[in-house]
Amino acid sequence: MDRTGQTPAACPLRESPVPLYGGLLARDPRHLYDVLHRRWGAIAPVELGPGVAAWLVMGHREVLELVRNERAFSSDARRWNAITEGLLPEDSPLLAVLGWRPALNRLDDQDHRRARHAVTETLNGIDLRRLGSAVRARAGALVHAWAADGAADLVAQYGDPLAWYAFTVLIGLPESAQGEPAALLGALAGGTHDAARAEAELMRVLHRLVARKREVPGPDLTSWLLAHSAHLTEAEVAHNLAAVLLSGGRSTMSWITATLRLLLGDARLHAAVATGRLTVTDAADRALWDGSPVPNIAGRWARSDVLFAGCRVAAGELLIPCLAAANSELLRHGAQDLGSRAHVAWGAGSHGCPAKDVARSIVETAVEVVVERLNALRPAVPDTALRRRPSLWCGTPDELPVVFNPFGPAPGTAAAPPASRVVMGVPEKRRGERAGDGGPAPQRWGWWNSMNGW
Repeated sequence: MDRTGQTPAACPLRESPVPLYGGLLARDPRHLYDVLHRRWGAIAPVELGPGVAAWLVMGHREVLELVRNERAFSSDARRWNAITEGLLPEDSPLLAVLGWRPALNRLDDQDHRRARHAVTETLNGIDLRRLGSAVRARAGALVHAWAADGAADLVAQYGDPLAWYAFTVLIGLPESAQGEPAALLGALAGGTHDAARAEAELMRVLHRLVARKREVPGPDLTSWLLAHSAHLTEAEVAHNLAAVLLSGGRSTMSWITATLRLLLGDARLHAAVATGRLTVTDAADRALWDGSPVPNIAGRWARSDVLFAGCRVAAGELLIPCLAAANSELLRHGAQDLGSRAHVAWGAGSHGCPAKDVARSIVETAVEVVVERLNALRPAVPDTALRRRPSLWCGTPDELPVVFNPFGPAPGTAAAPPASRVVMGVPEKRRGERAGDGGPAPQRWGWWNSMNGW
């Protein structure tokens, strides 16, 4: 397992874990990861909460080993010793991201392959051209709302609502239902104290959506997952939708912010994109290196006692793949040139992100509209003053205030008609009803309850 040549004596001392919660992450997480890497090397002992120990895996080679070696490392949180030893309360915010659920990113082996096959095939049914048109129309409407002000917050007033709009279109939620789930996702990803309540509310919204789409299928991911030959239950469909929203939706929001922040901080890069000497694709890829939209991904658990990166990792211990640190290591060794996709921003192996093409379509369209329409765009506050939440899972600031030359619509210009929200077809037929599916509405599958009951 260990390819570093280290002996177990080189392990970090278990009695001195670094706390990765509270204000430390809110200041400069990338600097923190660099400090940890210099101090510990490829793997560091950390605490995710008081008394909740884990390993932060920061070496590029070690991150790839961790996410690819499914024989040694599991995605199933029911192995987590913090749970089996009673160290986590039922309402711990850590469970919102790390807890077990019947979804592709928290399953192993055949169960994982079955769920991933259904989600991947369903995502492949999206017409990216139509999605791009819908996103462009909504982006234009968002810009129009504040263009005359000469100032805006490109997170709260643009990137976040635009990405969330795209994902509500994809899963089939009506526009009237956008606000509450967006706030719930923010609470989950931000690790707030009410994450357990937010998880319960989000799952209620998704269960209701799945029940409606069972009765009246539409041109959306929910209907296609219900119709897929993998025969997912309604509960499994709801939890896979939650995974798509939490992993795909939140990472897309962060990627938009990271790309716009990169352009704001690099006048030459911004000018090169604005004049066509570089493409928005180049800038978006650069942001995956420099901006760390998703600094860490949900962890892996050792299936048995193992020697990893020179350290003895006990069965059931949690290891967090730190994508931000892994990319920084590549940068230090000169592996990145503009546009290179050697980064690990999408993860790797069989659990790599299945929605990267969808995310790229949304992000590039969002950035293109800003570059095309906002003249003399510049930051309203220094980058170091940007507000950010202390979260392992959010790599970008919570705000991006900018100023620009104000403008309004040309006299006599009529508002453009709204673009179609249809980005995929309707399933031709639903899968046959199976025993149990026509019974009472499914119970609330809280992720903590799922650990105890499934």
